[in-house]
Amino acid sequence: MFRYAEIARVVRGRLEQGTDGAPRRVVHDSRSVEEGDLFVALKGERTDGHGFLGEAFARGAGGALVSAGGSVPQGTRNVIVVADTRQALWDFAAAWRKTLGATFVGVTGTCGKTTTKALVAHLVSGEKEVFAAPESYNTRIGLPLALLAMPATAEVGVFEVGAGGPGEILPLASLLAPRLAILTLVGRGHLAGFGDVAAVAREKWDLVRALPEAGTAIVNADSPELVEAAAGWKGRTLTFGVAAGRLRGRVVQVFPALVVETADPPLRLLSPLLGRHNATNLLAAVACALELGVLPREIERRAATFEGAPHRLRLLPSSFGYILDDAYNANPESMRAALGTLAELDLPVAKRAFIFGEMLELGEEGGRCHTEVLELALRLGIRPIFPIGDEAIAAARRVLDQTPRGTFVFARKDELVGRVPEALGGAASVVLVKGSHSVGLDRVVEDLVARPKDG
Repeated sequence: MFRYAEIARVVRGRLEQGTDGAPRRVVHDSRSVEEGDLFVALKGERTDGHGFLGEAFARGAGGALVSAGGSVPQGTRNVIVVADTRQALWDFAAAWRKTLGATFVGVTGTCGKTTTKALVAHLVSGEKEVFAAPESYNTRIGLPLALLAMPATAEVGVFEVGAGGPGEILPLASLLAPRLAILTLVGRGHLAGFGDVAAVAREKWDLVRALPEAGTAIVNADSPELVEAAAGWKGRTLTFGVAAGRLRGRVVQVFPALVVETADPPLRLLSPLLGRHNATNLLAAVACALELGVLPREIERRAATFEGAPHRLRLLPSSFGYILDDAYNANPESMRAALGTLAELDLPVAKRAFIFGEMLELGEEGGRCHTEVLELALRLGIRPIFPIGDEAIAAARRVLDQTPRGTFVFARKDELVGRVPEALGGAASVVLVKGSHSVGLDRVVEDLVARPKDG
């Protein structure tokens, strides 16, 4: 990592109370500051990081990046004053990126970014030193922070690139400068920002447009919008998929473990991941690992030891049977995949239920998309259903008269820990929990898992 004087230079800032040292990490949340970190004070819509400078230094911050005119507590050190801390963070990350000689992989798509990123890192890390961006750090703030966390010794860096509206991916892709770009799927995500799926596809393809001449696009051949975009691309492309693609997989088994077989190269991929749709994410990661030189036998070995991220389609024990925890986020495509998994799980249960959290940022399509999800759940025989959030509740009320009594249970989020077991009536059950991240269903999962059997 750069020393403080060098950081001040690359961000065109003024160093005050400087020491001859370097930060251990770069963080923007005062609650996560540890000894020796550089705290970046960012101004957001609801909070201003400058109000937490005292807390950051009390926790041991070794320095801070602040905007001119802000108040800085007494006794601080290595305070770098700039005109705009967001721009300074970006410039800092861009300068650090230029020092890194690793092979960079960018992952984008409506669904599967985080799982695919983690899979790539896991498959490759047996043979190379790999850095994977933390959590879902894929925005104009998250990506620079992720880059600054990458050690200079890493041989491969795997990062997500996200967007909520047009024009967001290209700057991120330019900052990341990947050699490999993975496109997982195009679907109805962030429609409030994009308007339609065609606009989503154009935006996602910007990651490919940012590739160097020697770069490679790794594209899901089962996604029609991506196939159309790839048709006009003159650069190197590797395709993958279940129905089509150069690396084509056949789903042999979906539970208790996912098993996918490919012919060229011949692979039998056994993965603890749940869900038929995860075959696509697995194939994307395998295509990338092969491109990075990982041997087929090593890929097979490591695929079997992968562990998915929390709140992403994880099967957990509960007092009433099982929870299928997919609470991290949601859009219509991921909802369809999760419901399909719920219906397909070979478990000794009498009921399959659904805590249906609202899907946010769908704009004018929100009502239709929520009704579509409910109609699928009903066709699959899933009940009871617990709608949470305005759009989910409104969709349930639209079909209420057409469904048997007891199909829907209307309860507040904080009531679910009691209402769910009550509605299940003591029957062994599996309950899918899924909704947009802001709905906060991850806490509901934790409360249900912690609930005692006789509670």
